[in-house]
Amino acid sequence: MSAPPVSCAWAPWWTPEQLRDFLNHVESVVQARFGEHTVDEAEGTVTVEDMDCVLGLSNLAQTCRAVDSEDWRLIIYGHVARLDDFAPDLLAERLGNYEQLQPDLRVRVVGAHHLNQIDAVSDPLPLGLSACLSVDLDGAACPVDRSYFSEWGVEQGEVMAAALANTLMDEPLTPLEGDDAPEQFQILTGDTLFVTGHLLDFGRTIPDIGDMGAVITVPAAHTVMVCPVELDEQFVDNSATMLAASYIRYLAGPNSVSPNALWWRPGHPLEGFARLDDQSFQLVAPEPLRSQLWNNLKTKRDE
Repeated sequence: MSAPPVSCAWAPWWTPEQLRDFLNHVESVVQARFGEHTVDEAEGTVTVEDMDCVLGLSNLAQTCRAVDSEDWRLIIYGHVARLDDFAPDLLAERLGNYEQLQPDLRVRVVGAHHLNQIDAVSDPLPLGLSACLSVDLDGAACPVDRSYFSEWGVEQGEVMAAALANTLMDEPLTPLEGDDAPEQFQILTGDTLFVTGHLLDFGRTIPDIGDMGAVITVPAAHTVMVCPVELDEQFVDNSATMLAASYIRYLAGPNSVSPNALWWRPGHPLEGFARLDDQSFQLVAPEPLRSQLWNNLKTKRDE
């Protein structure tokens, strides 16, 4: 077996030796469970040929990072075994009947890396994010391939609306409270992979936000961070604190989504606020918000 790359973008925290140990465990489990497979170390995926399935390894690596390596094999086995739910024959049977499937449809906000392997049904959002149509498979999120629409005979808009209604009703997103809640911004959390879908109708979740809205981040599938926009110096500090905390959460995972920040306003589509995915900070907020924020920041630095 060849040595792994010196650095992998999907697991940058590990040394080459740790990464090889992790991949050895993965390959051993996949081989025992499913047989022939192919590992793409650079992309962080495992393809099981007989099932025509591709398994991403980034979330699994983030989970294993948080525990002792002696526990990796059991965690990996539990993760890999979920591939049984994504077998093409089983999926085709479950996804073939729209009426029966409709209650299990959800919408989740995902990064581009979640959509690489299929022709997913999704609506683009700013800064590389997408609203992805998914199916709740007993807690696992299965993106819906566009090919199923020919069987359903239903327009995409109608399906996305039904999936969003299910998400808003069945996947609560609630504020973090108590000693763990920060003072400068708000953290909203949920128990499933679908709670980020609330961003598509966010006024229900944060009804008291003013006309200027809020800067929001989705560092991970279970977490949304919110900082109300105020055109003052305190907002510059508070938003910077939130972006730093969000970036750390994005790096730690599991289920990382994006380090970037969006601007949400009541009655407006989501817009980009700040880009951090190139490991540097770039304010991309629309005018006149960008100019006002830069002026406030400049005034603060000159004092």
